[in-house]
Amino acid sequence: MVAITVPDNYGSVIAIALGAIPVLGFVHGIVTGKTRKAANVPYPHSYATIEQCKSNPKAEQFNCAQRAHTNFLENAPQTMLFTLVAGLKYPQSATAIGALWLTFRTLFLYGYVYSGKPQGKGRMIGAFFWLAQGALWGLTVFGVAKDLISY
Repeated sequence: MVAITVPDNYGSVIAIALGAIPVLGFVHGIVTGKTRKAANVPYPHSYATIEQCKSNPKAEQFNCAQRAHTNFLENAPQTMLFTLVAGLKYPQSATAIGALWLTFRTLFLYGYVYSGKPQGKGRMIGAFFWLAQGALWGLTVFGVAKDLISY
């Protein structure tokens, strides 16, 4: 049997990893659904065509929302895991960096969908999420390596 002891303030880590990050995923779904309807892109089509985008700015906005959501789904699982694991050793840092990741991801979504910049270039205002994600990965690796070395 393995016992895992969590720090007293681990609840904030859980709130970020298993609360706020999934809520942001839900927000992505709402934004994508609303822009899909406005663009008149029927299911099961994942994206509007180039022709649709040329004739309807809402189609381009839908594509940006869809891509932002997909990118979120590509990055959220490991970020949640990194936050949970890093939080076992560094709960305050993991919570703070996880909150920073959420802030940047929110800016990424907003910039991608609502900035009006061509080709979704507005997303760059939130691109610093990569730094936060890398920091969480680093905390995870450092915490695990530190334990392995101490054995």
